[in-house]
Amino acid sequence: MLKKGRKQMEVFVARQPILNLNEEVYAYELLYRDSHVNQFTAIDASRATTEVLVNSFLTIGLDRLSQNKPCFINFTEKLLLDQIPKHFNPGQLIVEILEDVCFSEDLIGECRDLKEKGYTIALDDVISLEQLSNPHLLHYIDIIKVDIRVVPAKLRADIIHLAKAYDLTLLAEKVETREEHQACVLEGFKLFQGYYYSKPVVVSGIDIPFFTATYFQIIEELSVSGREVDVEKVVDILEQDLALTYKLLRLINSSNHQHSHVPIQSIKQAVMLLGADALKKWMYVLSIEQTERAASTASQFLVKTSLLRAKMCEQVAIKLRCGTLSDGCFLTGFMSLVDVGTKQTTSEAIQSLPLDVEIKDALNGERNLYRRILDIAIAMETAEFEILDRSLEELGIDFSEIFEIYGQAIAWADRLYQEHFSDNESDKVIK
Repeated sequence: MLKKGRKQMEVFVARQPILNLNEEVYAYELLYRDSHVNQFTAIDASRATTEVLVNSFLTIGLDRLSQNKPCFINFTEKLLLDQIPKHFNPGQLIVEILEDVCFSEDLIGECRDLKEKGYTIALDDVISLEQLSNPHLLHYIDIIKVDIRVVPAKLRADIIHLAKAYDLTLLAEKVETREEHQACVLEGFKLFQGYYYSKPVVVSGIDIPFFTATYFQIIEELSVSGREVDVEKVVDILEQDLALTYKLLRLINSSNHQHSHVPIQSIKQAVMLLGADALKKWMYVLSIEQTERAASTASQFLVKTSLLRAKMCEQVAIKLRCGTLSDGCFLTGFMSLVDVGTKQTTSEAIQSLPLDVEIKDALNGERNLYRRILDIAIAMETAEFEILDRSLEELGIDFSEIFEIYGQAIAWADRLYQEHFSDNESDKVIK
């Protein structure tokens, strides 16, 4: 969650390990935090979950947060009925249903669908037999979490007996001593969580804020009824916003999508792979998670420079008659400062993005055609004319031609910048 006045977009997630009988990490539970202070801040439950989802999967990344172990994440009734879990790979997400959820027929049907699609489902904070009284529900549940500090021994025995009848895995919560751990093992628990093993640990990351205007334009385009979504228009909008493009790429790579490992060569390809329906739902998730965020001056300059590089790279590719590569060159230029935006090395920032291998190589410094074109844009930006002259000679471009392209790219980036950062940003529509 953004703290107003900060120059950087720092986001936070707490993780707590869940261990198996061998006391090895089976999974992590991911918990909402809004600062380095390791305590929960009161917030709407749906918003807390969406912040955890976006911050974990799209900003920090599971490779860093959980070493790619599965993650328990709490879901409200609303988010379950909105089918939010289905955007994620079932091997990465364990759907933890909050204890106050009312199991209507629709919700049980959603649990059945999740189960059929390979998701693991856990019931949180089971403290009574009433929570396990629906036999239809128990067919779709995999794990029962029991708070051993709240549930007395007799009731715990009844819950354990019922769990065994339905072949459910028992997870002991709030384990704080070795003696409690050993007692839970004897009772039949297979998974364990609590301060005895580890307190939640806060992990932070740096997010890139998206533009309010861009978000509203995409929502408007996706919400038009009576006709198909204009993919070209959506792409045009995304090409103006580094943050949304970065999140889109991370989403494709971490989602439960048949094309999640297809190398991306353009923003249009990314939009087509994800599809309009999934994009609509993710705009909804982002609307909950980022409604109060605002872009800092530093991030505004970052995006303006990314836009300038992207447009320059695209136009240089067109000048070289590499029309089929122009979209990839735009994407290369656009993503070339993602290391600055995320406060990571370039290799770390793009490692989990499903980019085409040649684009990744270029961003990592390998001098393929994408990189040679990007170097021209960077040399113009930094006035390194010796490097520029050498690069232009390699590609057979005159300085006068590149200077004209540079001027046009500046004018294009400046126009977008002014439209986004006027006083009434959200009312602007980019033509």
